[in-house]
Amino acid sequence: MTLYLFVLFVSLFILAAACLCSLYRSHHGPAHSERRLKSLVPHRLKPRSPLACPACCRSAARSSGQELSSRDVRPWREIKSRRGAPKRVMTGGFACPNRACQYYGITDAQIHALVGDGSHGRAERIQTFLCQACRTTFSARIHTPLYRLKTPSHHVALVLSALAEGLDLSAAECVFGIQHATITTWLVRAGAHAQCLHERSFRQLVVAHIQLDELRTRLRRATQVLWLWVAIDPLSKCIPVFELGPRTHHMA
Repeated sequence: MTLYLFVLFVSLFILAAACLCSLYRSHHGPAHSERRLKSLVPHRLKPRSPLACPACCRSAARSSGQELSSRDVRPWREIKSRRGAPKRVMTGGFACPNRACQYYGITDAQIHALVGDGSHGRAERIQTFLCQACRTTFSARIHTPLYRLKTPSHHVALVLSALAEGLDLSAAECVFGIQHATITTWLVRAGAHAQCLHERSFRQLVVAHIQLDELRTRLRRATQVLWLWVAIDPLSKCIPVFELGPRTHHMA
């Protein structure tokens, strides 16, 4: 009888302990486990100001119209994996056209993320590039007068050279067999591109040496004499400034 009571008492004690443990876990276990999981998850650092965040700096620079220089961007060759085939297509001089990409506008092949992505075109093969950072593909002729033209480039260059030498549009239509509207489109595109090139290359130009020259011309009568003043860079042979006027010290 005594043994039976002892076994019953032990069984009740174990049952009560189990109930107390389950009750404690139901009240304190999930919160404790959640706190433990939160402690294991690394905290995401938040910048104290927009200047401390590289992404915020890039977005602010793009919104203000100022692009980051190549020194502010980590080269893609330091980020990408070393596996894969080596680069066989020269990408220097080309840049990613995607404004949301961190390598936008960077033409340095040692920094940007461009690789060759095949070619297209029927008249002649045109190289296609791929930006590995943002996965944007674009043609090598983007932002040029030849973009999306089906005529071979040497043919377009021949027609524009003839127009630059003084050939009339109507005469060019008869000589080359190309419609007047097509030649006009080529001419407008080339003129706009030349204007952009001039603004980029000759705006705030710094020349170490300048050679001044003058040319004398006469209009119809001997009394109408004009002078053409030309400033020439003796190294590159470019003419940054030319002026038509009288032969005076002020004009020189």
